Amino acid sequence: MRALNRLLHQVLTWFSILVFIILIFDVVIGVGSRYIFGNQVRWTEELATFLLVWLVFCGAAIAYRDKAHLGIDLFVQSLHPEARKIARMLTHVIILAFTLAVMVWGGAQLTIERMESGQMISTLGIHKAWLYLSIPFNGLFIALFNIDQMIETLQNADIESHDEGSSI
Repeated sequence: MRALNRLLHQVLTWFSILVFIILIFDVVIGVGSRYIFGNQVRWTEELATFLLVWLVFCGAAIAYRDKAHLGIDLFVQSLHPEARKIARMLTHVIILAFTLAVMVWGGAQLTIERMESGQMISTLGIHKAWLYLSIPFNGLFIALFNIDQMIETLQNADIESHDEGSSI
């Protein structure tokens, strides 16, 4: 599972870098066209929004995997190590349930509904469903990263020294 986790993290990181580079070029084209021609190229604003949504959800998945999300763990740190382990597992289970129910299942339903409705991003000429696909796509990454963290929590007897910087 660790090797798969590292591979998925690398894929998601490189995908995010690519999306960010395209976003930079898009914004430069939009701003440049506004100053040079007096009018912004129409599709640049919607493409920037599209790319930013994907970048935010990819960033959230990467931050989750890297245990970089903001959290307050003062109470959890004050617990006995075994109780701390139980609290971390409970947190992982809640996050997994939310991710699977809301992001993966709900996001997939939303994506399917948008595809069936035929809603389009007018200036780009693509289905709006491609925008919403970022939710279940990155939800799957978060769920897989979560499962890996659950396994890690179960395997580590001394969770205190291993989880420095991590928060719940």
